[in-house]
Amino acid sequence: MMSTRTKTVRYTATLPENFVDELKVLAEENKVPSVNFAIKEAVDLYLGQIKKAAYEEQMRMAGQDKNFLARTFECADDFKAIDGEVLGNW
Repeated sequence: MMSTRTKTVRYTATLPENFVDELKVLAEENKVPSVNFAIKEAVDLYLGQIKKAAYEEQMRMAGQDKNFLARTFECADDFKAIDGEVLGNW
């Protein structure tokens, strides 16, 4: 959910009329606070999906990078003994 303390700017966008009509109905039924709120939330969710997809692609590529994998396993080996000293959750 988008932070309410984020700096905002006024921006004009064009949406299909039926989208706006549906959002108005949802606002009238108090299912969303306002059309503007619903649009901000939708954009926030969409941007989150785009960022997640980009991160997943980076991880997929990293999983094919032999040098990255070698460094990762070396690091895991370096901490193997220390990890064994920790009991339970910390």
